[in-house]
Amino acid sequence: MSSHSRRLEDRIRELCAKVAASKDQDELNLILPELKTAIHQVIERVRIKAVAVLGSSRALPNERRKIS
Repeated sequence: MSSHSRRLEDRIRELCAKVAASKDQDELNLILPELKTAIHQVIERVRIKAVAVLGSSRALPNERRKIS
């Protein structure tokens, strides 16, 4: 795992802990968008890795396979 990935996962853990400890809605309104952005970054990295593993240079299809 790269150090950048590790830092992002640590940041997500930190933000989750802040959300769990927060009792203030204004604070939550600041933390939750940061958490959402960090989670989206992880998802994009996983997508890129999945495409690389599957040997495809295009995005993974979102369609269901037709069962014959």
